[in-house]
Amino acid sequence: MILNRVMLILALALTPCFWAAAQSDFKILSYNVLEGLQQDSLVMEQYQDWVKEIDPDIVAYQEMNKFTQKSLEQFAKRYGHPYAVLSKLDGFPVALSSKYPIVNVQKVVDNMWHAYLYANVNNIHVFVIHFSPFSYEKRQHEMRQILAHAALLPQDEKIIIMGDFNSMSQEDEAYHTPEMVEAMLEREKKQAHIRNLNQGKIDYTVMNAIREAGYKDVFLHKNDSLISTVPTKKYGKPSTRRIDFIWTNPALTERVVSSSIIQDAVTDQISDHYPVLVTLDLEK
Repeated sequence: MILNRVMLILALALTPCFWAAAQSDFKILSYNVLEGLQQDSLVMEQYQDWVKEIDPDIVAYQEMNKFTQKSLEQFAKRYGHPYAVLSKLDGFPVALSSKYPIVNVQKVVDNMWHAYLYANVNNIHVFVIHFSPFSYEKRQHEMRQILAHAALLPQDEKIIIMGDFNSMSQEDEAYHTPEMVEAMLEREKKQAHIRNLNQGKIDYTVMNAIREAGYKDVFLHKNDSLISTVPTKKYGKPSTRRIDFIWTNPALTERVVSSSIIQDAVTDQISDHYPVLVTLDLEK
């Protein structure tokens, strides 16, 4: 009898539902933190104090430069996340930290400019991406790969795709001025490796592809007007560029309570990107 009970407990512990936490305020944060918070201990402490106040259940990172798996785990523990995963050691890694076990992890570097992470956290299928900053054609390929991976998952389960897409949305087109296009064109004339314009126009194909696949841009799902994600006050002039997104499939969109791009005294300074936050009601 005792042996049977032990076996039952072990079986439950190995199932995702054992760890699942139904919450009405489940928070997910996505943040490009500028080259690993520059490995500056003061900036890191400032961030850790700030993120404790936000109290996210999951954080998706881009540009976790010079972190190791061990240093990432130590970093995340300081704000209450006992679980963390890093995509790779070199270049510009993406990463994930969580209050809950991160399982079924896949770290994909092949065919990606940087890398992407896939994992299951609290019965949510999580993708953390960081697309090419220099080529709209490369971003098209990267998006196709992400969507092909996501299409293998049960579509009635909760899926979230988030990160720095280095792409703009056609839904923000009214904010994209001729001056913005001209500045992008001038940059391409000076730097041959940069090809972000598509036949001299802002490319919307990447964001259109994920929208056409049935995903929702959660910021626009809950807000009527644009808030830029780059650059921050410390790193440039005010803009109308939104390149950092959180997208959810229908099964998760119905659980979205709110979404915001956090612009405050801390996020004005610690990175060149502003973070995106979504709050979910998992009890629905």
